[in-house]
Amino acid sequence: MPEITLNHAQSVVSQGRAAAEKVGMKAVFAVLDRGANLVAFSRMDGAWLASNELAIAKARTSVMFQAPTEALNAPLQIGQPVPHFDHIHHGGLLLMGGGIPLFDSEGAVIGGLGVSGGSPEQDAALARSAVEQQS
Repeated sequence: MPEITLNHAQSVVSQGRAAAEKVGMKAVFAVLDRGANLVAFSRMDGAWLASNELAIAKARTSVMFQAPTEALNAPLQIGQPVPHFDHIHHGGLLLMGGGIPLFDSEGAVIGGLGVSGGSPEQDAALARSAVEQQS
């Protein structure tokens, strides 16, 4: 099974921090491997303290479902499955923007990124920026 490397995780975090600085945000970045073990963590000075937990929960959720967290909380549509929760903290899942799975060059899931510090939309945008041009 493919594994995320420390270099890849650090590159994702570095790219995310650069994107946050560019838009004037303070954020927390957490990268987990496919087994939901913490590989890299970075908290920018001034980021909301509770964002630490939220970033890890978003990364965990994206790994478990292999999908961006905001996609898991999409509005109901006729004929589609009913979402079973909005967000759960006790179970460690969080269905708000900012979680995104990480893939290797062959499309296998190797981990997940969680970003927290702004609105769910801002966090999702930072997460996407952090994985652009990544393998």
